Amino acid sequence: MIKKTTTLLTICALALGSSSFDTVLSRAAPLDSPKGAPSQKNQLRTIVIDPGHGGFDPGTHGLISKEKNVALSISLKLGKALQQAFPELKIIYTRTTDIMPGNRPTLPEGIRYRAELANKSHGDLFLCIHCNSDGRDPGKYAIRRLVRYKTTGRGKKKVKVPVYATTWVKNTTVGTATYIWKADRNLPKGDAINTTRGENMGDTKGSAFDMTSPEAKMRAQLYEKKYFANSALLGTLVQNEFIRSGRRSEGVVQRQVGIGVLQATGMPSVLIETGYLTNREEELYLNSKKGQNEIVRNIVNAFSEYKARLEGLKKAKKQKFNKKDL
Repeated sequence: MIKKTTTLLTICALALGSSSFDTVLSRAAPLDSPKGAPSQKNQLRTIVIDPGHGGFDPGTHGLISKEKNVALSISLKLGKALQQAFPELKIIYTRTTDIMPGNRPTLPEGIRYRAELANKSHGDLFLCIHCNSDGRDPGKYAIRRLVRYKTTGRGKKKVKVPVYATTWVKNTTVGTATYIWKADRNLPKGDAINTTRGENMGDTKGSAFDMTSPEAKMRAQLYEKKYFANSALLGTLVQNEFIRSGRRSEGVVQRQVGIGVLQATGMPSVLIETGYLTNREEELYLNSKKGQNEIVRNIVNAFSEYKARLEGLKKAKKQKFNKKDL
């Protein structure tokens, strides 16, 4: 779960400039997907799946569940479904049990481990799975309002004190969102790209490039633009699939201050908020076998379309899953 503030801008403005706010790239349905990078066969070989939080970091919580457990369950099913649909893929998880990735002792170290694992594995895509919260109590929350003042004490000690009434309100916030790294924060992303893609940035003679040179940094920025476009493309496709399933979509969103784990990965990367644990009905959906299978199917179908576009295939086929295997 991540907190956010959003403002609507066009996709063109996003690609060319920056905003002081989080930016919604796409909202409402169905969405027109931005074009990705030029086609190239077999671009997608290694997929890194990152179940959010873990171990001592529970994430947000609902009435019956914690984010770290729901995210892990969906992530493991997602990896299995991707492997079933695309046997040629290599699937890497940042964790497969309830631990901080890498068994790191602090949250910052756990985040660094996630990115380092993805980069060292030469991942072609980074999928981070989360659940959301609207910042209020799950199920229902209290609203305290002033109703009147009453006088207490006698004589000079008389004082007016406020009297409040508490009303309990159902938490009705629901929906999905996809977050991508912010386009104008290019130094961390550029550094990560230099690290993981350096072997592909040599000159025509095949000699290695000096990664600290102006030429290498320029190439890193070119890669960065491609990763931004592909991240936005996949994010839009994921939200399209959620919308087709009847889910409410908050669109594809850029963070105002960036998301550390996405910025540190030298590859297209998205963080998928699968729904709100703070809404009772959506929490039950996120914890159900039916709900998790539907979420997985949505993401895999989006991935299939993304893969087809990047690799120049004419049409992506909708994937069929053996529900008993998920």
